Amino acid sequence: MSSDVSEYTIGGVKIIFPCKAYPSQLAMMNAIVKGLNNRQHCLLESPTGSGKSLALLCSALSWQQSLYEKSLLTSSCEKEDRKPEASPPCRCTCHSQSERDKAATRVNHGASCSFNNYETESSIKPGSPLTSTECKENETLASKLSAKKRLSQHDNENDDFQVDRKRIRPLETEQQVRKRHCLAKGVQLVDSLEVYHQRKNGELIVHSEKNVKTTPFSPKTSSGPCTECSCSSGRETDKDTTNTKKKENGDRAFIPKIFFGTRTHKQISQITRELKRTAYSSVPMTILSSRDYTCIHPVVSSSGSNRNEMCVELLEAKHGKSCLYYHGVHKLSEHHALQSAHRMYQAWDIEDLVSLGKKLRACAYFAARELMVGADIVFCPYNYLLDPQIRESMEINLKGQVVILDEAHNIEDCARESVSYGVTESQLKAAREELDFMVNNNIRQKDHKPLRAVCCSLTNWLRQSSSQLIERGYETSCKVWSGKEMLTILHEMGITGITFPILQKHLATVLEKEEKISVLGKEQLTEIPIVSPATQIVLKGLFMVLLCLFKDNSRFADDYRVALQQTYTWINESQLDVSDTSAVFTRPKHKRSLRQKTVVHMLNFWCLNPAVAFSDLSDVRTIVLTSGTLSPMDSFSSELGVKFSIQLEANHVIRNSQVWVGTIGAGPNGRKLCATFQHTETFEFQDEVGALLLSVCQRVSQGILCFLPSYKLLDKLKDRWMHTGLWRNLELVKTVIAEPQGGAKSDFDELLKIYYDAIKCKGEKDGALLIAVCRGKVSEGLDFCDENARAVITIGIPFPNVKDLQV
Repeated sequence: MSSDVSEYTIGGVKIIFPCKAYPSQLAMMNAIVKGLNNRQHCLLESPTGSGKSLALLCSALSWQQSLYEKSLLTSSCEKEDRKPEASPPCRCTCHSQSERDKAATRVNHGASCSFNNYETESSIKPGSPLTSTECKENETLASKLSAKKRLSQHDNENDDFQVDRKRIRPLETEQQVRKRHCLAKGVQLVDSLEVYHQRKNGELIVHSEKNVKTTPFSPKTSSGPCTECSCSSGRETDKDTTNTKKKENGDRAFIPKIFFGTRTHKQISQITRELKRTAYSSVPMTILSSRDYTCIHPVVSSSGSNRNEMCVELLEAKHGKSCLYYHGVHKLSEHHALQSAHRMYQAWDIEDLVSLGKKLRACAYFAARELMVGADIVFCPYNYLLDPQIRESMEINLKGQVVILDEAHNIEDCARESVSYGVTESQLKAAREELDFMVNNNIRQKDHKPLRAVCCSLTNWLRQSSSQLIERGYETSCKVWSGKEMLTILHEMGITGITFPILQKHLATVLEKEEKISVLGKEQLTEIPIVSPATQIVLKGLFMVLLCLFKDNSRFADDYRVALQQTYTWINESQLDVSDTSAVFTRPKHKRSLRQKTVVHMLNFWCLNPAVAFSDLSDVRTIVLTSGTLSPMDSFSSELGVKFSIQLEANHVIRNSQVWVGTIGAGPNGRKLCATFQHTETFEFQDEVGALLLSVCQRVSQGILCFLPSYKLLDKLKDRWMHTGLWRNLELVKTVIAEPQGGAKSDFDELLKIYYDAIKCKGEKDGALLIAVCRGKVSEGLDFCDENARAVITIGIPFPNVKDLQV
């Protein structure tokens, strides 16, 4: 691709593209801008390798920046219109001093304020190309657009549609934060007006909605309000007028955020790399991810699966220890800290945030969440946007926003899983016991009692129903109810469409950590004990599926199945509850590692319709779904229950003569290749597939990818080929790597490095062969360009297991 920057005007939006766009990219950008302008949803198919990520980013961000420019222009025109009606300037001593101070501030900070002065901006003709000299003097276009965006944000602070700027962490009040920043730069705030500041090139720029008096820090400051004129008499001010206008024009002032969702964190890394290539790389951004990727606490990050619970316990200081990294979030969440880490305005990745967090001893997980408040674009795995529990915990508000879901061919599975929930009998019992403890200790009895009743009713019903289970396979039995049948059962428990909202209020109350009490006639906040994170997860999960069952007069009840499954598991004796502690000492040492077979009852609420999850996105401005494989589009659209007014099936950028795609019905030895379950079990099929793979490896140089339907088949083929000697023959030609099931992320990254290095460094072997699994770690989100994938072989189709109860 050419490195020359190209400019395109599509739908009235000027798009700066880092190279000459392919026809498929232009078609995509046209569809996206049209959808954004008209508030329509888009379903866009563009083959892998055709540059759809770049088209998505440039079109969406340029459309958003055009809104900022229009908003800035409109607010500037309104100010111009109001100028003749303005009252004559006040001549009192304090205000004349204020004007002198403002003039001095403009002189002192002239360089840093140049991009925030609309008159300076308007001197640049729209559409005129910037030379390299101009870029050096005026920074990048994206930096200027970002500065415009920040200024328009300050102008729109009183907008009814503005996102609430609250801190997650109650460390400092907003006033303390302002004071700390301003004292650091030698500026004193005269009163408690809302003053918004930003840093540019190391200097402080103060934006104010009133005439704020800012003077060099000195003890000689004016005390008391002005008494020489009518400015303090409480008359209607210009601010009140602008507030009214902003409320009238609220829709125009609201600039939507862009939520960009992908399937994996690895794909987010690729997207941010693409963002760095664009002229929009300086827009405020953040990446939402789990604690698995961003926690830097040495104890929590090295623990296994209970990182979330350990983090919550540390934040609540349950064991007398708190998280010092959490209390340093403000060091990291201030956007200039991220910019100074790169010494320039540039997009960043999770690794950049984590490494900076370690350097500053500040929590990257909560910093990323705080950066979401001021971000223009938010990257995250798409289950963060579809799962109602994650949306609530992350405080993601999608109303009126733009949602882009890339690699969305698996979106149906993700949507179904996000509104499904499973809980074991032991988890329900533990929650009931904890709620029982709260009631017995007089802690919010009226709220905990109804919740305890829900857990009691479910455990009793679960115990009664376990006698009705039908055997399905070896040591597995189950019974399935429809959603409508489950509603009848819930009605008998006293959980109905009328009582459920009351239960929701009880749950919200018991999760509040503080409560107002009256002491000597004065209201005070006192801390109240709350249930453990494990019990919270059980209650929130149950209430999430109950909400879906009761939603819109139970219109989605038929889309649910409730399955009670009984299986067996082996657990160590140490995991069992031992009532007699003396038994620990009398037990012989060699018997301590004995395992015991235990019955497990699992209650599953399965959603079978992805439209249930998408019904929560009805108030989103525009949804853009993209992938290389979305056809047939009509069935895809109907499954999600969303009307996609704009649909596109773009052609590939590669010519037909450059690639061969075909099916092979027989192997080198003439045996038929049929990858159904019955045939894959035979040695004839396994040997013929091995011979075909060896033949391809001998003829095709560099990197080859081979995909199998399951890890089970991969293990079978590997064992057979090891036994026959074919694996050794493959290793004589290429470096052979098999995708591992499970394992640590670092181990998988090490295997990938071996694969890439074997192709790059030509030795005795000609490249490498990577045998992987469809829908596994390798099949999506990794970049296999050019010599890394000269051939791709797929064996069989990854159909779901026909014996699976959900199927």
